[in-house]
Amino acid sequence: MRNSFFIMAFCLMFLLCGCSQQTGQTEDGRMKLVFWNLFSGGDQEYMLSIVDAYNESQNDVFVESPTIAWADYYTKLVTSVAAGKGPDLAVSHAARVPELYYQGLAAPLDDLANEIGFKWGGITQNVEESIVLDGNHYAIPIDTHPFILYLNKELVTEAGLLDENGNVAMEETPEGFIDFFTKAKKALPQKFPIAMSSTGVDPYRWWWAVYFQMGGTPMLSDDLTETEITMDREIAIKAATYLKSLYHEHELIPPNLGDFYQSFQSGKAVSMLTGVWATGIWEQTEGLEFIPLPLPQLFEQPGDFGGSHTIVMPADPDMSPERKRAGMEFMAFVLDQGAEWAKAGHIPAKTSILQEDAYLEQPYRSSYAEVAQNVVFPSKTIYAGAAQTIMQRNLDLIWTNNASPEEAIDIMIDELEVLVP
Repeated sequence: MRNSFFIMAFCLMFLLCGCSQQTGQTEDGRMKLVFWNLFSGGDQEYMLSIVDAYNESQNDVFVESPTIAWADYYTKLVTSVAAGKGPDLAVSHAARVPELYYQGLAAPLDDLANEIGFKWGGITQNVEESIVLDGNHYAIPIDTHPFILYLNKELVTEAGLLDENGNVAMEETPEGFIDFFTKAKKALPQKFPIAMSSTGVDPYRWWWAVYFQMGGTPMLSDDLTETEITMDREIAIKAATYLKSLYHEHELIPPNLGDFYQSFQSGKAVSMLTGVWATGIWEQTEGLEFIPLPLPQLFEQPGDFGGSHTIVMPADPDMSPERKRAGMEFMAFVLDQGAEWAKAGHIPAKTSILQEDAYLEQPYRSSYAEVAQNVVFPSKTIYAGAAQTIMQRNLDLIWTNNASPEEAIDIMIDELEVLVP
C-alpha cells in the first residue's frame, strides 16, 4: 500500500500532455516563472489578480499561472516534478505537503527565506506547524479555510431565532443546537432546517470537528511513515451517533439532498455548513441575506475541520539560485496579499492582515476569523489522504442509515489497519 501511489505516479509520468516546465525568459527579457494553481470560480479570479499585481509590481520577473483541473491536479504535479518537467511553484494543500516531502518533490525553504529576509512566525501557529517537517518549512501557507455555519438571515428572523439585539439565539450545547433547528423546523415547515448532503466530504468534515470537540485524539500518529492508528474508537462512535441523530432521529437534515448549496442559495434552507469559500458565492447571490458563524462549539473542546492552501517550490536540482530566490520572493508577496485573497472567503494566514483596514472593511470575514486557530489539521503522515478516503466512505454508511455507528467505525478501523502497515 505504501508504494502503490508512487508506482502509479511513475506509470503515468509519460502520459502527461502539455505539462512541461516553461522556463526561461519572456520576450521582453524578464525571468519567467510558472506557478500552477488548482483554483476555480472566485478563488481563481482572486489568485490571478494577485499574480497580475506581482507582475506589475516589478520589471524583472513575470509569473505565469496556468490552472490545472482539480480532479487530476496532484497526479500531474507529482508525475511532472518527478520527470523534471514540473512548474517552478505550485499550490498544495497543507495536508499534501508531507507526501511531497517524503517523495523528495518539495524543496526546503528556510535558507531561501533567510536570503531574502523573510521572517517566519507571523503565520497562524497551527497552520505554520502543519508544513514544518524535519525542522524545516516546506511551503508558505497563504490561508486557513475552516468549516463554518451559514444561516439565512431572513428565515431565522421569520422563525424568531434572533434575540432583541439581532444576534443568533442559540445555546452552544448539543441540546441547544438541536433545539434551535427544531424551532426552525416547526416555524418554517416548508424549509429545510439544515442543508447537508448524505454522503461526501462535508458530513465528514462535520464529524471530524465534533470528534475533536469531544476530546478525540488524532486519527493517526504524527509520524511520516511509521504511522500508528490513534483514533479514539468510543469518541468516534459518539460523534457519529450525534450527527446521525440530526439526519434520522430529529429529521433536521433531509435525506439524499442533491445539491445542498443550491438549496441554501435559493432560500429553501435555513442553514448549511461548508467551507468559508462559500462566502464569496453567497454575497454575489442576489437577494440572499446570510449570517456566517464559526462552527458552534457544542462539546468540551474547541475544534474544527479546515485546510490551508500553501505554495510549494518543487524540488529541481537544475533550478538556478536566482530563480529560487525569485520564487521565494513571489511566495512572500502572495502571503502579503492576504486581504485580496480574503475576498474569496478564506482567512489570511498572516495574522497581521487580520487587523488591516483592507481586511476589516470586507463584510462577513472578521465574524469567523477567530476559528482559524481552532482547526485541527491531519497528522503529518503520508497516509493522511488515503485515510480520509477510508473514513469518509465508511461514515457515508452511517448518514445513509446503511450501518450503525459501531459497525461503520469498526470497519473503518479495520481498513485503516490494512492501510498503515
